[in-house]
Amino acid sequence: MEQQPLFDKQVNVSLRERVTNEIRRAILTGKLRPGSRIKEADIAEQMGVSRGPVRESIRQLEREGLLVSQPYKETLVASMNYEEVRDILLPIRFHLEWNVIKKYIVPMPADSPYFAELQLIVDQFGLPSKEEHADRLVELDMAFHEKIVSLAAERTVALTWKSISNQLALHFYFNLPHYEAGKFQQDHQELLDVMKAGDLETIRNALMTHIAGEGSFLYFA
Repeated sequence: MEQQPLFDKQVNVSLRERVTNEIRRAILTGKLRPGSRIKEADIAEQMGVSRGPVRESIRQLEREGLLVSQPYKETLVASMNYEEVRDILLPIRFHLEWNVIKKYIVPMPADSPYFAELQLIVDQFGLPSKEEHADRLVELDMAFHEKIVSLAAERTVALTWKSISNQLALHFYFNLPHYEAGKFQQDHQELLDVMKAGDLETIRNALMTHIAGEGSFLYFA
């Protein structure tokens, strides 16, 4: 039986970016699992492009932390272990969001248009099922939290978020099967509600619980 291609044919418009997006999508939706070998020639053939744009895309995804390459050795889809997520990734995420919330969100009035924009994102969590639209749920989760950090005027916040956002998305995607479907919207609504109320200690506790996923998002197969 002929193997089903992982990648779609690409047209020659913003080619490097399109190739990068396609490989990134394959990683973040689980079509390319952690530890999978990336073969430049195979990807180029499936997409119908030359190897140059694929090579550039691989370098970009290495910088994003989704691929790992060693000189004269194979390129692999990056993986994360329990300790890396618990001790590095999630604490960085917490401190980014917590500092933005304290400085920029708590002073906002509850009727701020900003909260209405966050509510629009939360409302969409009730639409897709995790079985059929896992990529959409990941997209919504990332959109909600990126909306928080985007308030920061400090350039370091945006740069740090960008450096970890793909790893966060990958972590979220692979933990979806171990998270109760109805909790997606509920958890984001609860966090939004306490942010609007403005009590710092309550927000801090809610954010810690939300990021940890009550332990659900620390699962690894």
